[in-house]
Amino acid sequence: MSNSESTAPVAAPLHRRGPALLLLAIPGILFCLAPFVANRIEPRILGIPFLIAYLIAATVLTGPLIWLAAHFDPAYRSGAVEFVPADDSPGGASVDLPEDLR
Repeated sequence: MSNSESTAPVAAPLHRRGPALLLLAIPGILFCLAPFVANRIEPRILGIPFLIAYLIAATVLTGPLIWLAAHFDPAYRSGAVEFVPADDSPGGASVDLPEDLR
C-alpha cells in the first residue's frame, strides 16, 4: 500500500449517497414506462412516431442525469476511493500485471 492510497478519502456511507444515486434510477424507469406511456404512432414529432421520439428524449436525458448524480454524490466529489471486492486478492497478495498492462 503506497502513501497515496493510505491518505485517500473513504467513500461516504450509502445512506448519505442514496438521494444522489436515486437519480440513476430515473432513466431505467423512463425506459420501462415507454410501452405504457408512449406506445402509439400518432402524434408524430418531426416526422417520427411518438414512441421513437420518447425513447430518443429518454436517451438524451440519461447523460445529464448521470452528470447530476455524480455532481451531487459526496463520495464522487471528494475523490473517495470506491471499494471493489475484486481488489482484495486472497491472502492479501498483490496481482502481478504483465509489463504492457502497467
